[in-house]
Amino acid sequence: MICNRKFISRLRPIVACATILAYASISPAETLQALALPAGYTSSTVELGLPYAGAIAFAPAPSTRFYAAVGGFGSMDILSVDTDTGTTRTVADGFGSIGGMAVLANGDLFIAENFTSDTLYRARDLDLDGKFYSAGEVTELIAPDFHDGNFSGAQIIIAPAGNPSGIPSGSLVLQTADGGTSGELLVIQNPTGTASYFPTDAPFADGLAYNGGVAFEPGGALIVGSAGFLSGEILAMVNTNNNDRIDAGERNVVVPSISLGLGVSDLSVSAESVVYFGENSGNLKSFNLPYPLLTGSAVPAQFAQTNSAYLSTVRLDFPERTFAANAASPTAKLYLGGYLGGFVPASNLIVIEPLNTAAVTDWQAFE
Repeated sequence: MICNRKFISRLRPIVACATILAYASISPAETLQALALPAGYTSSTVELGLPYAGAIAFAPAPSTRFYAAVGGFGSMDILSVDTDTGTTRTVADGFGSIGGMAVLANGDLFIAENFTSDTLYRARDLDLDGKFYSAGEVTELIAPDFHDGNFSGAQIIIAPAGNPSGIPSGSLVLQTADGGTSGELLVIQNPTGTASYFPTDAPFADGLAYNGGVAFEPGGALIVGSAGFLSGEILAMVNTNNNDRIDAGERNVVVPSISLGLGVSDLSVSAESVVYFGENSGNLKSFNLPYPLLTGSAVPAQFAQTNSAYLSTVRLDFPERTFAANAASPTAKLYLGGYLGGFVPASNLIVIEPLNTAAVTDWQAFE
């Protein structure tokens, strides 16, 4: 059983809209399921066949593939999941505790290994067989960082085009789970070449607790969850001077701990500037980002309810796409993963997406 910070690091935040919602009733089941959704959304599930281990990464569009970590502490594999066909295949194994993954535009997969090596790996499909088993396909990307040599709990996102927050596009952004005020945001630039930390002498941001999710909002600022067990904060970080780190005065607590009584486990930000986050329950919450980010504040509200005992993952597959209610395709989809009662890891993921009413025929509407 995981009972240290590597366990706590999987608690991920989910945020909810401050609007009054009409909830649709959905029957519970033994698998992870949505119990209530706001009007204009629908849900489905993706079966993995093995216990979900908390890390997910989406291949760039137009791919319909994503990677998911499965297994248990000490023995984890990586599945490739095709959402069009519903098929899965194991593409890498031999990991102990995968804290996060990300996929670059060229298909390279980056993996944070938190078991004993605390190492970042780069996986490349050199022989184009769709897997990462051949010699030389999984290599260490960079040594543990200068600060404490620890990647525990690091989930990974990719800096999009335009050097958001002064971060070079294509860089890896990682959140560590060191607790207290020792948690950090680390940036690794040039991950497909000679990788290096950005900046070279310090973390990009520090002063955090355990990782509660990190995402870019549409304007390029960072939205960060700093998690405790039953507490936490959600911060906005705006690199106003566009240098190589977040300085004093460049962060603001937009959701304080008084509004996060069940913590924050993971978060995503939509194209509409809505934050969705999970907590130490089955509730998915949301709020609209309060602009200007360095002075605004927000109060989350419930967006959806699941039968999970704890939601460890809240990830939009394509956050640049709309996630608005009743939006027409192509839209973003929100993937939820976590644990059932007794803290049993679910072997499926919930997928929430806008209900495209334009695609509903007249006879369906009047059934």
